[in-house]
Amino acid sequence: MSNQPIRVRRATLDDRERILEISAQIWDGEDYVPELLDGWLTDLKGELVVAMLDDHILAFAHRTWLCPGIAWFEGIRTDPACQGRGAGKAITEYFIRAARDAGATHIELSTYIDNEASIHIIESYGFQLVGTFSFLERPAGLEPPKGVVNSLNIRPVSEQETIDFVSHSEFLSLAQRRFPRGWRFFPFDHDPREAIARLECRLGYWDEDQLEAVLCIRQDPAHGGPSTINFLDGEPSAMRALLNHGLRLYGSKTMGIMVPIHLGRHAAVLEWLREAGFTSWSEFKPDVFAYEMVL
Repeated sequence: MSNQPIRVRRATLDDRERILEISAQIWDGEDYVPELLDGWLTDLKGELVVAMLDDHILAFAHRTWLCPGIAWFEGIRTDPACQGRGAGKAITEYFIRAARDAGATHIELSTYIDNEASIHIIESYGFQLVGTFSFLERPAGLEPPKGVVNSLNIRPVSEQETIDFVSHSEFLSLAQRRFPRGWRFFPFDHDPREAIARLECRLGYWDEDQLEAVLCIRQDPAHGGPSTINFLDGEPSAMRALLNHGLRLYGSKTMGIMVPIHLGRHAAVLEWLREAGFTSWSEFKPDVFAYEMVL
């Protein structure tokens, strides 16, 4: 093992092959990084970095922004053969300094339950757990749930209607007021409009003039990519109708959702997700954790 210090630098296109080589060893080759890598390499607002020892890349990670003032760290990956050499710590320290120098007041990130090394590192640097979720996924090609959906009760909701409903929902309360956006979690009260920005689908279930449930879905911009349910809450029968309607619109592709869990209690939507064919990697237990550092 070299006595040289680990060096962190911005990644270049020449590093692409090595980054993919590391990523291929993560999650049995099903890592999401290859789908995002080209965007990370050309991200002018954030940066993709690599950690090097003796001119050999040990690890990489990406830093970007959720919105002005709130930095987001993601995709921290270390070659399994290079674990324990301090690459993750070197990147974490580099990113904290870079975010502070760039004017960040908060740093946010998320990690999966199996990533014990990353959890140890981020907690040792003072990140606090601020939300707990269970990741559920429904494979592409399943038949839509059976049952009649009265589409006359379903229509788009405005930005303000969405904000008002989400803000007072049990879903957001159980999420510790973090709004899920895939594997990113936005502090909803910081900027509610930014939290729900770029959602392809915002639908409500109405009983006359009463809004009883709201569904938010984001379609992955990558061609053929998965869809993400960002939010679903409301009256039980209205939730079920909205979910069935959303699956008929988007269910031909893989669909995922982060279900909030707090003090052992899941968001109410879990019942309908299980009925509709969503499965969990961890028997519906908490497996995704959102962390925050206040600078």
